[in-house]
This record gives sequence, structure tokens and C-alpha cells, in this order.
Amino acid sequence: SSASSSSSAAAAARGRGAGRARAMASVGAKYSSLGCRGVFAGDARGRDGGGWCARAQRGDYIAREASAVRSPAEVINFEGLQLEMDESGAERVKLQVEGWKRWTWRGYECNYISAGENNDGPIVTLVHGFGAHSYHWRYTIPALARAGYRVYALCMLGYGWSPKVEEEYSMELWGQQVIDFSREVAGATAEDKTFIAGNSIGALAALYAASTAPDSCKGLILVNSAGNFEPDAAPGPEKKTLAQQAVGNADDQGGDTIMDKLRETFGRVTATGIFYFTKVRIKTILQQVYEFDVDDDLVKSIDLAAQDPGAIGTFYQLSLAGSRTKIKPSDLLRDWTGPLMLLWGEKDPWMTPTKAQRILEIKPNAKYVPVLGGHCPHDDCPTASSDAMKAFFADVGA
Repeated sequence: SSASSSSSAAAAARGRGAGRARAMASVGAKYSSLGCRGVFAGDARGRDGGGWCARAQRGDYIAREASAVRSPAEVINFEGLQLEMDESGAERVKLQVEGWKRWTWRGYECNYISAGENNDGPIVTLVHGFGAHSYHWRYTIPALARAGYRVYALCMLGYGWSPKVEEEYSMELWGQQVIDFSREVAGATAEDKTFIAGNSIGALAALYAASTAPDSCKGLILVNSAGNFEPDAAPGPEKKTLAQQAVGNADDQGGDTIMDKLRETFGRVTATGIFYFTKVRIKTILQQVYEFDVDDDLVKSIDLAAQDPGAIGTFYQLSLAGSRTKIKPSDLLRDWTGPLMLLWGEKDPWMTPTKAQRILEIKPNAKYVPVLGGHCPHDDCPTASSDAMKAFFADVGA
């Protein structure tokens, strides 16, 4: 088959110490054998296919295959931010155990990563998903900064290198944090607005920020967004996780009766068990929702957050966030009237393309860009995702 021929060619190239060109030729055959149809920069019906986005997607294949004959480069200092090349030759932020910059929000020292602060291009605010952090945008940050954008990636409260505290988390709380971060740290104003991009539940926080504070938002990108966008859907999660089922609703917590205390104790004990079970399966869970292999640095970055002494109590409170959320995603979506792009990893088993189609029913003028990736395409197929974002920014204009 073409796939086996491609693999043999790659192996031979490695044995003879062939250069990058040979690896790129090999992956060309591999791409063809997979029957990949490319991704579209056109409308929801897929018109104008095979353009820049398809080429960018092929670039991801080429870079990954070329890893067989290339070695990671030395650490790169980019305006004080440490970068590195991964094994495929793609540039990304280097993992730092101690985290990056800090910003005080409501008394908490929250972490963030920034790059290109002195650039002349528009501001871009990046918002991670559940269990993730600012480092999850490790490929996007340098790609956009080198293209001239001012890039800021936040660790929302309760996640990553930000404090693990027992707060009353909700989408409204995180959405307000995104608004405050984009204004206070990124410097977004009515005259100098920010683009906001969010992944998974971070997409809902981004949507909240954009629709609630449109005066400082230039455009919105939803990346495999969580949330139920059906018109009659209640606020909160579309489908409760095991932890959310175990802890119950926030309204049932914190009472003074014996039953209230027993209910909370049961919820906390169960959430603790789920926390530890999840902690030892980080790579397995990630691999289920990634199209390509998950690397050790990503696994380590998530495990670092789980080692925080406050992580267990925080996980319990995070599991109640959905039941505390009062606003409907569909209402937020209707309220946002600015430019909108749906960047979608088509291989996502959780947020399938049918969800994107539902969003397009509400916002038919939104730009839909599917890419060959899973739930987190910005990290799973970073070249295509970053190029799609840059094209959207260019379409919207300075």
C-alpha cells in the first residue's frame, strides 16, 4: 500500500542519514495514502477547498515525518521567553516548572504567558480549556508573536500555575476574569481591541467575555467549544461528567443540616477518588482526544498542577461550576455580533463537528475552519491552527 511504502521510504532515509528533503517526499506519499481531504478556508459548505489551510495541514504531516531525521534545536530566547523546537522542528514555548508571569486578580496571583508585547499588530487573548493552562497554547504563542501580534495566554483561576483555591467557580467568574485580563494585562481598549480565542470550556469563557464586553473585543475564535447551544437547553454542562454527577448541584451544598453535611462529605470523597483516578491516567485521557501522539512535556505540565496541595479541594469546586453557571451559551452567542470563527478539530470525540454545525445555524456568517486534529487542535495540529487564526485576523483587519 502507499502507507507501507511511505514507512519503508522513511526507514531507509533514516538508515542512510538522508536529509529533510527525503523525509518530506516520504510524507507526501503518506498524506496521499491517508486520503486526507484538506481543510477549507471557505464557508460552512466547504467551498474554496484545497487552499492555504490544506497546505498548512500538509505542513503538519511534513513536520512530524521529518522528525525522523531532525534533532531538537537549542533553547531560543524570544524577548525573554524561552522557546524550543520540538522533534518535528516546530517552535513552541519551553516548559517551565515555576511558571511564567503573574497578575493579581481579586487577591490571587494568577499566571500568564505573553510574547510580542512591543509588536504593532492586534492583541490576541488565549483562553485554555478544562484541566489545561496557558502552556497549552505553547505553539500558538510564538507563531502569532512572530507574525506581529501581541499575544497573551491566561491561566484561569483554579488551573495550571494559578492558585488552587476553593472559590465558587462558574462560567461567569472565568468570563469576567478573561475580560479583566484582556484589559488590565493585555491592554485592550475601545480603540485597541483584542481578538479572543478559547478552547473547550475556555471557548465559553471567551464567548462570555466577547458578548459581555464587546467594546474591547475585535473578534472571537471558538476552538472545539464546549456548551449546549440548543435553544431550549438549560445553563450548565451539556452532559455531566462523573465528578459532576457525584458532587450534585451547588445549590445543595453548604447547608447546615445533617443531610446537607453528609451530602457534601460524600461529594468531596467521591470527587477525591475521581481526582486521583484521573491523575494517573492523564496521558491516556489526552491520547483519547488527540489525533497525534501526546508528548511528555504536556503530560508533565498537567501533572504539575495536580500536585498542588489545594488541587483536590479545587477539583471539587470545579465540578460544581456547571451548576453555578446561570447564563445560556446560545444567549451569549446571539449577543455576540462581531466577527466569529469556528476552528474545529474534526477528530474530536467529545465536541464533534455536529456542534459546530449547530453554532453555524445560529451564526450562519461565522467562518468555519475544520482541521485534522482532536479536541485541542491548536496543540494537536498547530501549524494549520495557527495559520487559520492568522488568516482570520487578516480578514477582520487591523
